[in-house]
Amino acid sequence: MENQKKNQQDGNGDMDRMMVMPTTQKGSALFSRSPKKAMSEMRELVQIMASQCTGTAFISEIRGKQYPKVEWWTTIGATLGLFPVVMYSRKLDRNSETAYEARVEVRHGDNVVAAGEALCSSQEDQWKDAPEYSIKSMAITRATGKAYRIPLSFLAVMAGLAPTNAEEIPVDGKDLNSSSQQASVKQLDYIFSLAQDLYGDAAYRRIGLHISINLGKDSGKDLTRQEASEIIEHLLNGNDLSLPEDE
Repeated sequence: MENQKKNQQDGNGDMDRMMVMPTTQKGSALFSRSPKKAMSEMRELVQIMASQCTGTAFISEIRGKQYPKVEWWTTIGATLGLFPVVMYSRKLDRNSETAYEARVEVRHGDNVVAAGEALCSSQEDQWKDAPEYSIKSMAITRATGKAYRIPLSFLAVMAGLAPTNAEEIPVDGKDLNSSSQQASVKQLDYIFSLAQDLYGDAAYRRIGLHISINLGKDSGKDLTRQEASEIIEHLLNGNDLSLPEDE
């Protein structure tokens, strides 16, 4: 009787552990059971993500903070063998509104690691004129990001990001994503100052050629905040603004 009770308690303990940390199909942790080794593995993964998954394809800057997009979550998930499965995306019966609710599970093999549910509605400012398929798709996108965020949010924090999914941040009728927001005057002045240190009197020409040839923009005024931030980071790291003529 005592053994049976102990087995039940052990079983419940395993279930509790599976609910609070990412697990493999066999129920073991995705990272080492040794705290020291686990932290080392996490740091290595975050460093790789920081070097490979940057820019507007993976991260959005909103109101001065950086948020991971669903592409960031799915990439880091794939390195751990975690993949999303859409359970449903269904239209809600609401008057004068197009709204979809979606549920996505994150799985390792057949094992469900986490699940997320999310909505998208035409009552949101940025979606009020969107076609129905786009609203349905965004509900899935938000649910996917939420499903990954539940077990892996600590990795986003370790990477210096806000753990909330970019797609969930309300924008109050304005697209505040740095991929479309115009670069600030301070950013442009800082770029010129950094370039002057590297190129002297040729700084203005060098920046103009880089923006035109490598980014396809007519002038610095056409840069987005994200693009300007990437140039600043590039120059701060002591890197040259490469041009075809340098090769």
